[in-house]
Amino acid sequence: MSKIFFVIAGMSVFFTGCFDDDSAKSKDETINHSDNSAKVYDPCEMLTSKDIQEIFPGANIKITTHDKEAANPLGMRRCYWEASEGDMKFVQLTVSSDAESKAMKVDKQFENNRQYIQNVKSVSEIGDGAYYGGSGLKLGAGLHVLVKNKGVLLGVQVGLGFGNSDEQKHLEIEKSLAEKVVQRL
Repeated sequence: MSKIFFVIAGMSVFFTGCFDDDSAKSKDETINHSDNSAKVYDPCEMLTSKDIQEIFPGANIKITTHDKEAANPLGMRRCYWEASEGDMKFVQLTVSSDAESKAMKVDKQFENNRQYIQNVKSVSEIGDGAYYGGSGLKLGAGLHVLVKNKGVLLGVQVGLGFGNSDEQKHLEIEKSLAEKVVQRL
């Protein structure tokens, strides 16, 4: 299970970072770390075991990845809750913040990443913008939510088990988790 997580995490780190072109940056995109709205958030503190248990009742939930520092220059921290070692049942939350980004503000990351996802679906009524990249182990999968006044970009991805390709169910669960996180920012 951990190998699959690292493939997913590695793809999202690569995906987010490989399209950053420093030469195209303007002075307006320079990161301002003194911005009071930008705060560092620990994704493992943004959701509780109870939140995960609601999705996977009776599962033995364990955190297998907990970034205590930004995992990349874009200020991304990850938390991965495993609900079933052999059946791809999991929740992954990534939180990128302007407070930790050394490369690109989160609103620019949001727009940049969105343009490279095939069959992207806009999602309304959450954050200042949100899109769904589908389920599975593909680049850009999951729900991506921008919260401008907090300087945060969230990524929520769930695995509902091998063979479960119900896109609507994945999106419904990811949106409910994202709403909890947005309320806790």
